[in-house]
Amino acid sequence: MKLNAKSALKYSIFLVVFLLQGTFCHAQLLELDYTKDKREESSFRAQLIRTGIIGVSSLKHIDVTVEGLKLRFDSKKRTHLSLTIYGTRTIWRGNRIDELNTFDFLMNPIGGTVNGSFFTSYSINKNKLKNTKLALSFGKKWIQGPPLPNFKNSSFFDNYGRLGWIYQRTLAEDALTNSALYFWAFPSMIIHQASKENRIKFFNNQLDPFSYGYALEFGLEYNTKLKVTLIGQQILNTDPSGDFDNFVARLIFGYRF
Repeated sequence: MKLNAKSALKYSIFLVVFLLQGTFCHAQLLELDYTKDKREESSFRAQLIRTGIIGVSSLKHIDVTVEGLKLRFDSKKRTHLSLTIYGTRTIWRGNRIDELNTFDFLMNPIGGTVNGSFFTSYSINKNKLKNTKLALSFGKKWIQGPPLPNFKNSSFFDNYGRLGWIYQRTLAEDALTNSALYFWAFPSMIIHQASKENRIKFFNNQLDPFSYGYALEFGLEYNTKLKVTLIGQQILNTDPSGDFDNFVARLIFGYRF
């Protein structure tokens, strides 16, 4: 499909506005640092259609996600910065409760019809086999909820964030076959923010406009290509007798093209 100049301009403006109006998020697949020694110089990379992802959640969703764009900067002073845009589509829903289906979109770290995320980390302690870092991510996702009566808008924006500590370790490495296996753990605090109106419309007012909780993430990566992530999350300031107090687990398989 070809875009004329006017359509292309409108699309570009939408992307810029979408990325600039985010506040906090935790939406990226974790980026590992494969360097063993101190970087001699900084580097910048831009990549398109880089990773294909399949996710399965305890809320009975199966999703497919494409990492459409990644801009990455690695400083020789141990700082990492990246901007990523994801697109996700649910291919199977085993849950018939609309509110829980929408909650799954919200709790999916890389979920949303469009998801823009900024991630930064700073290495604290690093040697040839392990790396410890502080990490922060923030951004915005656009979620398509269930149809609403009277043709009301059924989509909304969720701002969300993550602050935590990353432990990364090389489990095995073979220079002859150029292969390696990495492990990481990422405990963190998470936040979600949306308008009071959207909390009422999509979650029966059982979620606060500013919700907070925790996340526990563990993962394995083989040869910088195949990545398996297990992440569990829970919102803490919600009604204990409601539908959204449960611990939500998600298994994510990613393959880098």
